[in-house]
Amino acid sequence: MRRPTVELLELTGAQQGIWQELADRPHSPAFNSAEYVELTGDLDLAAFLLAVDQVVEEAEAMRVAFVQTPDGPRQKICSPEDQPLGFVDLSGCADPHAEALSRMRADLDQKVDLINGPLASQLLFRLGEQQFIWYQRVHTLLVDGFSLSKMTSRVTDRYVALTTGAEERAPVFRPLGDLLASEAAYRSSDRFTADRTFWTQQLAAQPRPFSLSTAWPSVASETFLRASVVLPPALMSLVRRAERALGANWPVLFTSCAAAYLSAAREAEAVVLGLFATGRYGTDAANVPAMVSNVLPLHLAVLRTWTTERYVAQVLESMVRVLGHQRFRQEEMRHCREPGEVSAPLYGPLVNIMPFPREFEFAGVRGRTHNLSTGPIDDLMLAVWEVQDSSGETTLAVNVDTNPELYSQNETTGHAEGIAAFLEAFVSADSSARLSDVLGMVV
Repeated sequence: MRRPTVELLELTGAQQGIWQELADRPHSPAFNSAEYVELTGDLDLAAFLLAVDQVVEEAEAMRVAFVQTPDGPRQKICSPEDQPLGFVDLSGCADPHAEALSRMRADLDQKVDLINGPLASQLLFRLGEQQFIWYQRVHTLLVDGFSLSKMTSRVTDRYVALTTGAEERAPVFRPLGDLLASEAAYRSSDRFTADRTFWTQQLAAQPRPFSLSTAWPSVASETFLRASVVLPPALMSLVRRAERALGANWPVLFTSCAAAYLSAAREAEAVVLGLFATGRYGTDAANVPAMVSNVLPLHLAVLRTWTTERYVAQVLESMVRVLGHQRFRQEEMRHCREPGEVSAPLYGPLVNIMPFPREFEFAGVRGRTHNLSTGPIDDLMLAVWEVQDSSGETTLAVNVDTNPELYSQNETTGHAEGIAAFLEAFVSADSSARLSDVLGMVV
């Protein structure tokens, strides 16, 4: 077992950006992210608690504390005993699931002390015989969604090893210092210079971003609104057909639809979306849980005279191009523009493709992950991932999260239903159909 260190470490580039955002609202609960996993089966409580504790010890970023120094904020790795997994038995409640949700939301809404913590919380709720909920809440300064998914996989792998004696498949997490060393090497490399040149040219060519709200940009909110849609499995078969016909996977098709939907709503021929990226492409630090993710401006032309085939080809090419330069931080992109544009928005609505496994099975226990919050929502975010419906068919689920200062709940629900309807029209159309015809089906 590794001994905790008192060494003060630099912040990652992503952490530095978040720290700057926190300057005006350091205790904001909006920067909490959280998810829970429904567990069904004969769970060995002692083994699961031990698996979580061991993985938290292994994932150094989950147990860091922040320190203010004359040189700026630093982080130190604390003892794993400071992050135990709590256990709460709700099986005697009239509605255990509702009670668990209420407690999770109350925890998620708590104000945060960046210096004294706690910055993370983990709870295991017993709902009944063979029914549990594993809840994880972390401040976005600690880890990103990619890391949470890796940690869930690591916990289940460790649990299987503890209960069956099987060899662990997932590699041990690497130290946080490895990631910081990788970032330092990148910043002094030719690749960093090339990425800066790319984004300087890219940002100079893109139009000013816009939103679905005419009041944007607005003040940041401490809360968000959410509307969710699960696409019928029959629609997923059309998505698969469109993937083959258009030569692009569903993340590209969904991004294409999001851009076209925004374009139609504002009658524009070009849009700039914010595309979430892991920030780990081309690195050797993919197995280091931490806050690394980035948001990339994605400039897309949306010409109604184009066929869907030509349009999707452009979206695919644009996504591949910007993702190849995803390590260059969005905070630094602002300084690639003219001085008067430094504080202007880089992008409009966000698209968050979540390719992480949301449903899984380990040692006879079934798990299904649900997201409660991904962090602050300044405008509007579209999140999409694969799920299985009650019959076991694979389909897509979509969350639309909005800033309540800009959108009502009815508007949020309307956009969720609107993007689902447009996706259906888009994947139902022939690849030679013009965008104007597809837009005419739903607008």
